[in-house]
Amino acid sequence: MSKLTDKQFKQYCQIVYNEAGINLTAEKRELLNARIAKRLRKLTIGPDQYLTLIQKDPHELKVFLDAISTNHTYFYREPKSFRYLDSGPRDIWCAASSSGEEPYSLATYCMEMGFAPSIFATDIAVSCLETARNAVYPVQRVKGVAPDLLKRYFQKGHGRWEGYVRIKPEIRRLVRFDRFNLLKDRPSSHQFDMIFCRNVMIYFDKTTKEKVVAKLYDTLKPGGYFIIGGAESLSGLSHPLKYVEPSVYTKA
Repeated sequence: MSKLTDKQFKQYCQIVYNEAGINLTAEKRELLNARIAKRLRKLTIGPDQYLTLIQKDPHELKVFLDAISTNHTYFYREPKSFRYLDSGPRDIWCAASSSGEEPYSLATYCMEMGFAPSIFATDIAVSCLETARNAVYPVQRVKGVAPDLLKRYFQKGHGRWEGYVRIKPEIRRLVRFDRFNLLKDRPSSHQFDMIFCRNVMIYFDKTTKEKVVAKLYDTLKPGGYFIIGGAESLSGLSHPLKYVEPSVYTKA
């Protein structure tokens, strides 16, 4: 596939921004080229034809957004903020759950604290949600998990599953996965004790960040915690949350 022209790149970026709030800069041009090349080869069409297709076909638009938004994650990523789970919050929303490592990490942490949480885990990427529901991961993804936790909450694969682990059923039952577009979808009226929205807002501009934070704020219980990624900040944004420490806010 030939590289995207300047015009095509801008058109694709506009669709990504309008549909998912993700702000693709010029530095992401090679990423965009790589992510859609496989799909174009499969459909045997060019970039202009694919632009028309994703604007007309809702399913193909989901496939496209899936390819653009899929990101790498791992178990027990940035565990410092997990200590805010120690007080026993029962209702947790993991609002950018990717392929499931974060919500399952939260679930096992809570079990270690002596309680079973109810975790609602969402992502825009359908393929990530499928991986999360299957709960099967290469062993490399659990290298940061303590051996005792691995033994209690993970099943070791054998035979054709050698080199993989699977989350045990008692942990899988604590997490409900669903597709949710942080920019466009309306959350239910249910309120949560804690919301994790980590390592996704780095892709949003100021306007989109404010929209997303306002939406999630409405679903957070008074006194509840709002957790973002360690590389993220709400500084400079208009929002009603109270700062606690880097990456941690609360609803006063």
